[in-house]
Amino acid sequence: MKLRIFLILIVLALAAGVAYRVNTQEGGSDKKGGGGDRALSIKTVPVAVRDFPRVIDLPGTLEAAQQVVIVAQVSGTVLQQHVQEGDAVSAGDMLFSLDARQAKARMAQSQATLGGALAEIAEAERKLERLSPLMESNYISRQEFADAQLAIEAVRARAGTARAELEEARLDAQHAQIRSPIAGRVGRISVRMGSLVQAGGEPLTTILAPGALDVRASVAQQNWAELAAARAQGKVLAEVFAEADRTRPVRGELVFADSQIDATTGAVPIKVRLLDNADTLLSGQTVHVRLQLGSLPESRVIPEAALQHAQSGAYVYVVRDGRAVVQSVRLIRSLDGELMVEGELAAGEPVLVEIPQRLKAGSKVKLEGARG
Repeated sequence: MKLRIFLILIVLALAAGVAYRVNTQEGGSDKKGGGGDRALSIKTVPVAVRDFPRVIDLPGTLEAAQQVVIVAQVSGTVLQQHVQEGDAVSAGDMLFSLDARQAKARMAQSQATLGGALAEIAEAERKLERLSPLMESNYISRQEFADAQLAIEAVRARAGTARAELEEARLDAQHAQIRSPIAGRVGRISVRMGSLVQAGGEPLTTILAPGALDVRASVAQQNWAELAAARAQGKVLAEVFAEADRTRPVRGELVFADSQIDATTGAVPIKVRLLDNADTLLSGQTVHVRLQLGSLPESRVIPEAALQHAQSGAYVYVVRDGRAVVQSVRLIRSLDGELMVEGELAAGEPVLVEIPQRLKAGSKVKLEGARG
């Protein structure tokens, strides 16, 4: 029994000695700059010094540069639909026919009223012509002659009212024939034959003119000063991307910026017109707009993966004299995975883009694949 305990104590002593030697070796390797002679393998990217684009990224919605919403100008029942959704139409082509029988009845009534008034005018004028010599000979009083004149004016007023009513009824009858004001393509139709439509009510359809597309978007108040300064320098160009595919931008140009802030959104409405044909984009589609405001020269540019954060601020690891050195930086702008920063970084200086878990300030490092 004593021999067995003795053997166990010997084994434990040997294990403790091995552990001590391992810890001593690792501790010695960590004492010098967090890495000693054992260099950590790292991946770096050189700091670029170049122009950095100034852009504003916005969501937007496409719409036809010219489109007309078709709304009924008179109330009535749809008797006939002359077009289908997607049809190409010319200016003046018939779109819908509304029931115009009421307007035509008013036309007939007004015509009859006007005819009667004109007949009364003729009779009153003949009467006045007969009374005129009698007035001169004092066979009738001046009051009687004045009453005859007043009767003519009254019947002329009735004739004028009848003409106005006739013209109004004629316009209503014309408006019952709804025509396309422009050449284009018929959009979605929201009514069918037999539907009752109201004057100035819901749109019947939309005519989209072929050609250019516009993007409606809004610029936040904090970005407005920068955009206004760019506009003062000349044209503001843009890139427009489909949300699903940002690899094929379409060129555009800022053509409108509102003169006041939208109270609902707190932003300034703008409009960008596409300069290129965009067969893959459709009116009503949500897109991404990038306004190009110029560039900032001599900018220090690093990959997004290089930037690190601490309580004291942002920093990067820079390789100097074979060791990883902490360099404080200030982030100015970001764009497509690249960062414009300010700090004491030299052009071409290598910054770490993958940070090893054991890396500390002053650690000895080497590039991946290099021999230590």
